[in-house]
Order: sequence, then C-alpha cells, then structure tokens
Amino acid sequence: VADEVRSLAHRTQESASQVQEMIEQLQSGAREAVALMNESQRESVETVGIANKAVASLEHVTERIGEIDGMNHSVATATEEQTAVVEAINVDITEINTLNQQGVENLNATLRACTDLEQQSTRLTQLVGSFRI
Repeated sequence: VADEVRSLAHRTQESASQVQEMIEQLQSGAREAVALMNESQRESVETVGIANKAVASLEHVTERIGEIDGMNHSVATATEEQTAVVEAINVDITEINTLNQQGVENLNATLRACTDLEQQSTRLTQLVGSFRI
C-alpha cells in the first residue's frame, strides 16, 4: 500500500507540475495577448488620428475646390460679358467702316463735282473772253 501511495503521490506531483507548467504557459500567453492588445489599441488610436487628419485635409480640399468653382464661374461670367462687349464693338466698327466708305464716296463725288465746276469755270472764262468789247 505504501508503494501505491508513493506512486500516487509521485503521479500527483507530476500532474501538479504539469498543471503548474500549463498555468505558466497560459499566463505567458495571456501576457503576450495583453501586450498585443495594448499595442493594437495604441496603433488604433494612432490610425484614428491619421484618419481624422485625412478627413480634415479632404474637407479643406473640398472647400478649395468650391472656391475654385466660384472663381471659374466668375471668369465664365466675365468672359461672356467681354464677348458681348467685343461683339458690340465689332458692330460699331462695322458701322464706322460703312460710314467711312460712304464718306470716301461722298468726298470722291465732291471732288468730281469740283473738277466739273473747274472745267465749267474754265469754259465760261473762255466764253466770256471771246466776247470782248
């Protein structure tokens, strides 16, 4: 019976050692898991910070795009207004050109009339010269 008690005590001690070893392994694994969770939490906080910065940057970019869109609209409006002014100036220039051409034609007609008057004056002078008293 004593041998059996010793054998049982020995097996109990071996089992207790195995259980102790398993507990130590579980504790070590738990410590590693806690360390990994802590690092994961730290990295998650850092990632959230980066994501918040990215959101702020995107909001800033969106705001700038809105400003650029407003400027583009202003430029388009100004371009349309300038186009209308240029078209009006073009019409005015065409009218001025037409008036200038008419003025040149009138000047040429006046010049022809003056030439005719000069010729008639010369002829009258000759006719008057032929009637000497």
